[in-house]
Amino acid sequence: MKSIKAFLKEKGLYLICLALVFAVTITGIMAVRNVVRGVGELTQEKQKKLEEESSWDLPDTTVDNKQEDIPVETPQPSSTPSVSSSAQESSSGASAPSGGSSAVTAPSSASSGGQGTSSARSSTGTLTAPFSGDELVYNETLGDWRTHNGADYLLSSGSVSARCGGTVTGIEKDTLWGGVVEVTDTAGRVWRYCGLNDIAVKEQEGVTAGSTLGKLGEIPAEARMGTHLHLECRKDGACLDPEQQ
Repeated sequence: MKSIKAFLKEKGLYLICLALVFAVTITGIMAVRNVVRGVGELTQEKQKKLEEESSWDLPDTTVDNKQEDIPVETPQPSSTPSVSSSAQESSSGASAPSGGSSAVTAPSSASSGGQGTSSARSSTGTLTAPFSGDELVYNETLGDWRTHNGADYLLSSGSVSARCGGTVTGIEKDTLWGGVVEVTDTAGRVWRYCGLNDIAVKEQEGVTAGSTLGKLGEIPAEARMGTHLHLECRKDGACLDPEQQ
């Protein structure tokens, strides 16, 4: 016992220091293990989270929604616009015999129809503005583009005579075309003489080629063209070229 006490007395301080060193070493080892374990757990958690994020599936359905607000380039206006609908003719609520309806050119064989005694042709003057068919022309008076569904003539005198014989089937005062006399010939064609004053015939009256229908007046829709006769020819609702009849 004495030897042990003497050893502890001599070596006690060293043993205490060694114990402290051992305890610190053990504590350090445990701390390092805890840190390593914590880092490992964080790494695993982060990896798991990344795997979950990468496992998201995008929808495999095709999106059919169409974009509706994409601006559309506005076409530049051309010098001569294309043929439009019959709305081109509407003006001031009045029905006009020219410029609004779709003009249909008659086949060449129509020129030979109804050329009997009652439909013999008579000269109507000098042609100044031809029938345009389905082509739009600029109207300087109205300031728009429209079809010219008749033919314009400059007369040497102030009287308007029938181009061919037939029956007077209509007399009216039109806002755009002035005084209008309609003559239906034996072929069923309706001739419309527009811009007349002092009308000299009555409805249901028979006329022959050269019969006086009235005097030249004003045509509001073509006022800038001066005093002239606007002549239209129609059959079954279609506009025909007066020069081809």
